[in-house]
Parts: sequence; structure tokens; C-alpha cells
Amino acid sequence: MNRKYGYICILITTLLFSSMEVASKFIADDFHPIQITFTRFFIAGLILLPMAAGALRRRGLKLEKGDCLKMAALGFLGVFFSMTFYQLSILYIDASAVAVLFSCNPLFVTVFAVTLIGEKAGTKKIAAIIVELIGIVCIVQPWNIQLSLLGIAFVLISAASFALYGVLGKKQCAKMGGIVVTCGSFLFGSVEMMAVSALTKIPAAAAFMSGHGFSSFADIPFFSGYTAENFLDMAYLCLICTSVGYACYFLAMEQVSAQTVSLVFFFKPVLAPIMASLILGESIPVAMIAGIALILGSSLLSMAEERQESKAAVLIESEPDGNMANIGIKKAEKFVETVEQEAEELAEELRESEVVLAVSETERT
Repeated sequence: MNRKYGYICILITTLLFSSMEVASKFIADDFHPIQITFTRFFIAGLILLPMAAGALRRRGLKLEKGDCLKMAALGFLGVFFSMTFYQLSILYIDASAVAVLFSCNPLFVTVFAVTLIGEKAGTKKIAAIIVELIGIVCIVQPWNIQLSLLGIAFVLISAASFALYGVLGKKQCAKMGGIVVTCGSFLFGSVEMMAVSALTKIPAAAAFMSGHGFSSFADIPFFSGYTAENFLDMAYLCLICTSVGYACYFLAMEQVSAQTVSLVFFFKPVLAPIMASLILGESIPVAMIAGIALILGSSLLSMAEERQESKAAVLIESEPDGNMANIGIKKAEKFVETVEQEAEELAEELRESEVVLAVSETERT
């Protein structure tokens, strides 16, 4: 593992992900939420395709049916499901609030990483999550809630499903690499979204959606709504935030633990409200500042534990075979070697003593 490279990827991901809500807010009224999500991930997947093909060649791998099915499942979870709810939440609450609430992702990541892939959560990481939750409570203020409950529900569903997407994607990343998994899940998720959206254009399906209170999901558009003003905003969202951001996210997964990569969502609520204030003019109330301070403190706690783990890893990797079992074996071998050497020295001393005794006996005779 190259931890320094992993931290650089985390930094880039944090900056790009923090600007995502702001970019989405600019075009939220111009496009359908599913249209935005489809465009983002389909274009990003196409851009990453040559890189993914090169990564497979370098690893000497070919995609098998099982790999495609797994990436299709990841695409459904992370693109179709999670990002649709994420885009819907932006319609109901401020960009800064979406960013902060989505940043409860580390809580879900820790639960999924511990239960599904066997990662360990130390006391400092657990404390960091608790402090972060307190910070989020300060921002949301459930005792005097002014945010849309529907928007809150949408963003929490998005955060939980995205956490599961990241944790499950880690296993595939270990086999095929982050770029391949990112590209595959983007393309599969986009195709799934296109297929479902196409169904809404069938008159009977459109009538059913409209008749049950989901008229906004009847006849979902694909390519309408573009103007000279919003084209660059959509391009930034697709090419920079999505393509580069998610690629760095999964590349970081290859180098550090899933819980460490979730640091992105510790820093995101600090940067995103600042960006929203500077660019969109959204206010940052005192309660949000307090919550941001708590979330930043939780990040420091989490990183403190990561430094301890890093030092332990360095000690392990400094051994030729790089694991604790081999360290124990080598210590045992060294002990046996020392005992054998001491036994040989003792035997040599005994032989010398016998010679001296024999000479003395001869002289007396």
C-alpha cells in the first residue's frame, strides 16, 4: 500500500465532492434529477473507458460474466439508487445542508466495513463518529427543524446506499482496480437508468405514474433543457466532479482502508458550506459553524487512530515477509539458533575441560 498516494487521492476527492452540491444547484431547475444523474455518470463512464481498458491490460485480466454482474449491481446501488435520491434531495433543501447530511456517510461506512468485510473500528474512530453525529445534530437542529423532512430522508437514504456501494466496491477494486470498477459501475448504472427512464415514455406507464402522484417521473427527458448558460455547469459536473472525483475515490480505496477513505465525508461538510456561501450566497448560521467545528474535531480523532495503524503497518512491513505470523516464526528461529550456538559453545568448553583433566592425570602418573 502507498498511503501517501492514497491521501493525495482523498484530498482531490474531497475538494471535488465538496463542490458537487453547488454545481448541481446551478442546474437543478433546468433538468430532471434522473436526467442529470444519467448524464453525469454516462459521460464520466465513457471518459474513463480507455483508462479502464488499459488498467485491465496491465493487470492481465479479462472481464468475466461474474465481474460484469457485480459491477452492474454496484452501478444500480451507487448510481441509479443512491445518486437519484441525492439529486432529488437538492430540490428540497439547501446545497450546504445536503452536503452536511450526506457526510454522515462515515457512520454507515464503519457499520458496513465492520460487518461485511471485517475491518476493525478502534475507539478513536468510534468516538469520531459520535462527535460527528453531534455536529450534524447541531446543524439540523431537530428541536427547531426548518428543513424539509422529505429532503432529509432522501439525502440519508443516498448516504447509506453510497456507503454500501463504496464498501462493496472495495472488494472489486482489490481484484480489478479502482478505475475499472468506477467505469463499469458508471456505465452499467447509466444503462439501467436509461432503461427505466425509457419505460416512463410508454403511455400506459406515464399515465400510471401521473395517476399515483408521480407526474414528475412520467416521460423523463434525456437530452432537453440545454442552453449556452448551463452547458458549462453540466460539463463541470460530469467531467470534473464525477469523472475525476470518483476515480480518485476508488484509487484511494486501493491504498487505504474504507474507513480512512470516508474521511472525505468528514471534511466535505466543512468545505461545502463555505463554497455554497461564497458562490450561492447561502448563509452559514452559528449552529452550522458549531457543527462544522465538531465535525472537524471528529476528523482529527479519526486521523489520529489512522496514524497509529500506519505506524504499526510500517513495523510489520519492515520485516522481509511483512506479517505478524512470519515475525513470530523468525523470532522463534532466532531463539533456537541462539540456544544451539550456546549449546555448541558449552560442549566445546566441556571437551576442553576433559582434555585438561586427561593431561593432568597423565602428568600425575
